Amino acid sequence: MNPIADYMTAETELPAYLPYPRFLLKMDISHTAKLLYALLLDRSTLSQKNGWQDSEGRTYIVYPVAEIAEMLDKGCTTIKGALNELDAAGLLERRRAGFSCANRLYVKVPDIPVVQFSDQPTAGKPSPNQTNINNLIESQTKRASEG
Repeated sequence: MNPIADYMTAETELPAYLPYPRFLLKMDISHTAKLLYALLLDRSTLSQKNGWQDSEGRTYIVYPVAEIAEMLDKGCTTIKGALNELDAAGLLERRRAGFSCANRLYVKVPDIPVVQFSDQPTAGKPSPNQTNINNLIESQTKRASEG
């Protein structure tokens, strides 16, 4: 039996995955920059757990460009371009760590309201195939603020 072709059931264990924030879907940056942001965001959670914080309490990561390029199967030039895109978009700050040391990367998170989801069905709940992301977020935000 091919595990790739199995249907998802209530007991299905998901493979490791990257968090992909919805706000990225509407951003005018390259697909590589979006994927890189998801990878860096995931890596930041590891830094949080390991207590990698600067003197101001900000979590940082150390992730050499060559390792990122290998992980995403891209060239170093492409990764540097994507890092520049994230920097320009305000989603990343890079700080030099010293001669021949990897830079510290600070992943920034936009100030977007966090939406709490309920397990209880509600009247007016959008269908699972809702395609208008703005309406979906708006209706979920309204429901979360009313509850």
